[in-house]
Amino acid sequence: SAGIIGLLIVYGLLQERIMTIPYPDSGGGNLELFKYSVFLIFLNRLFAVIFALCMAKRNGEELRNMAPLWKYLVVSAANVFASSCQYEALKHVAFVVQMLGKSFKMLPVMLWSLVLTRKT
Repeated sequence: SAGIIGLLIVYGLLQERIMTIPYPDSGGGNLELFKYSVFLIFLNRLFAVIFALCMAKRNGEELRNMAPLWKYLVVSAANVFASSCQYEALKHVAFVVQMLGKSFKMLPVMLWSLVLTRKT
């Protein structure tokens, strides 16, 4: 599990590096930030699909859809939108701040759950 966490940290730091370091524009003159975060998400998801197909083939799993296609579309669209927001946020806050914010969102849910169930 330490390896997975380590790789996620490296992945996050690379995300931050790509989105915060200025690159020369196509003319080679002005420096500007990476603009097309959706392209990075596309490459990430393309790699994930290829990897998933390879693993399913290796394990002899069926590739047929079990749920209606529109349900996959809703989940996929929400995931791409959230990832776009995450990449764009890296232009304004550090990766560590972003992770703390994402982790903190569970705290109000847990506290509200305690209030509703009246447990201490």
